[in-house]
Amino acid sequence: MGPRRLLSLIGKELRLLWRDPSGMALLFLMPAFLVVVVTLIQDKVTTTSVEVLLVDEDRGEVSGEIRSLFSGMDTIRLVESRNGQPLTADAARDLVAASTFQFAVLLPQGLSAKALLAAERTARANLFPGEEAVPAPAVPEILVLFDPTVHGSFRAAVKAALDQARAAIEARLLVEKSLALLPEKLSADLPPYLASLLPRPTLSARELLPQLFAEKRLLPLREQFRTAMGFIAQPTAVQQNVPAWAIFGIFFIVVPLAGSLQGERDNGTLLRLAIMPVSMATVLAGKILAYVIVCLLQFAVILLAGMYVLPLLGLPAFVPGGQPLAFALVAVAVGCAACGYGILLGTVARSYEQIAVFGPVSIVIAAALGGVMVPIYALPEFLRPLCLFSPLFWGQNGFYDLLLRQGGLAEIVPEVISLLSFSAATLLAALFAARRRRGAA
Repeated sequence: MGPRRLLSLIGKELRLLWRDPSGMALLFLMPAFLVVVVTLIQDKVTTTSVEVLLVDEDRGEVSGEIRSLFSGMDTIRLVESRNGQPLTADAARDLVAASTFQFAVLLPQGLSAKALLAAERTARANLFPGEEAVPAPAVPEILVLFDPTVHGSFRAAVKAALDQARAAIEARLLVEKSLALLPEKLSADLPPYLASLLPRPTLSARELLPQLFAEKRLLPLREQFRTAMGFIAQPTAVQQNVPAWAIFGIFFIVVPLAGSLQGERDNGTLLRLAIMPVSMATVLAGKILAYVIVCLLQFAVILLAGMYVLPLLGLPAFVPGGQPLAFALVAVAVGCAACGYGILLGTVARSYEQIAVFGPVSIVIAAALGGVMVPIYALPEFLRPLCLFSPLFWGQNGFYDLLLRQGGLAEIVPEVISLLSFSAATLLAALFAARRRRGAA
């Protein structure tokens, strides 16, 4: 093959591409848009400060120090009031249950007084092992509330921050109480006439503060998951990820569905169907039902993999829950939304190249904005409202209501309605675009 022929073939391919300017624009703009969105999201995830509700019913020395240590952490942003009013424990529980906030820390009344007394008695028991020990009082628990949809890494970050603050406060209290008892310890160990003559003995850290080398915790801490449905069990990563990524996979039915419409339009099949005694609505209904069945089969395969394959790899098995009818209803609604979007894309696209570029990239963007790739609360604030326009958000939220929040049919109604409304809106837009195209022709 000579250079001239090669150049001619290159020129031919470039001319063919240039004849589809909208496809070329998508080829360059959609990946660039994807890079911008994903970079924004990932940068926010790596630099985010998590909002944590703080209810201080103690108002003492210990609670004040916890607040101070939290305030000095870059990864934590404390919220102690709403609408100008101080938060109450019930209000914090309701906000976490409604998923308005994902984290809340409740500092109970009497925390400081009991912690100080417990530190003093613990120090005395270690420095004076021969004395009859007075039991340390039970310190009220610090309660950490989580939304069960919170991903493990974010949960661990908040827990680690609280553990860090707790360890610092415990060490300070025990050191202070032990040092306060040190003169008494010296007087007890030495005869009075020697105590004034001999240098004061040096105690090692392990002898002076053995509690620093023990596992005993001074400030008890308890985690609890809070939902409007009263569910407090800890969800696994499998329960969170299997339905989310199953929805992501279902939406890729858009590409073959839109490509099918494009091919039928190019080879004249749609034109032949239009002159037959069959309404276009019937034609679309048949196509939608066929592809919804494919979506459900795909969904079933993913769930079976979660139930039987993941345990073989050392992970917990996926548990579909005790609401099969509600579970199937959300899956059907997700399939309808995906098929509606596929038909709209197949109607408005002018070539398969446009479908191949726009379809997958738009699905990835919708997944990123809808909470599949990154939790909604980790998105930049100006991007969070956009989740309401992502059908993947509604599908994921519906499954989370069933699997993580232990809801039922009543709880998934908003999500199902939103998904079916999206499906209806895309189908109406596709019919309108098809009529305009026929009118222009």
